[in-house]
Amino acid sequence: MKNRIIHTIAVAIDCSPHSKASLEAAAEMAARLKAELIGIFVEDINLLRVAGLPFAEEIRLYSPTTAKLDTAQLERLLRLQAEQARELLQHTAQARTLHHTFRVLRGMVSEQLMLAAPEADMLVLGRSGRSPSCRKSLGSTARTALSEGKMNVMLMRPGVTAAEGPLLVLYDGSEASKRALGTALAIAGPASTLNLLVTNPAPDAIERCRQETEAIMSGRTIETGYYHLPFTEGKQLASFIKMIDSGLLVIGKGMNLPDATVQELIDNIDYPVLVVR
Repeated sequence: MKNRIIHTIAVAIDCSPHSKASLEAAAEMAARLKAELIGIFVEDINLLRVAGLPFAEEIRLYSPTTAKLDTAQLERLLRLQAEQARELLQHTAQARTLHHTFRVLRGMVSEQLMLAAPEADMLVLGRSGRSPSCRKSLGSTARTALSEGKMNVMLMRPGVTAAEGPLLVLYDGSEASKRALGTALAIAGPASTLNLLVTNPAPDAIERCRQETEAIMSGRTIETGYYHLPFTEGKQLASFIKMIDSGLLVIGKGMNLPDATVQELIDNIDYPVLVVR
């Protein structure tokens, strides 16, 4: 089993609550792993195209009036947001004495992140973006990162921590699940607890998992729990995870679970998720 060493962590920043949670999680990880932090702000080309249309208007949340939206106005707004994102990254990184860089890109958000992030070992972004319509479900950028990303991907939401609380690893004995376990142990904090949800239906699966976990831990002391749930249906797994209040869920890309099950599971929980490549 080879664990990918995490030297660089990229984080998408747009100053939304989800991206602020992502930045905090990324900084937490970077401090623990002594990794470099890369902040990425993408100027959405679709917004600029819309602003160039003659009928484009800005709808204000707290006013019945509308205003003409033009490209110059939007350019100024994007520059302001980029500066706010840069200052937020700087403040967060300096508080932890992290080496950090900041990039401003322009284009399709998902596409630009996928182009910029492959050099990083982990990409952290919000489960959803600014749109109120996708607060509970995954946003399009998160879906693209999960399906097309070549790096580890962590999806965050406000109100939870990434590694100080409980960690739950989906485990079936595959090499992918062993990578997930190794990564979970690498990012676990001093106060973390580690739970393993064993999906292998074999009667001795729990005992084998316990032995493999102890071998990987190499004498490290961390509170550990084991659950045997030999299901391959995403909603059943999600229901159990909600019941035990899992914290960060760690999944290995390429486990024996069908991709559709993993996608259904991620769709049906509201916890942060780390998908390990």
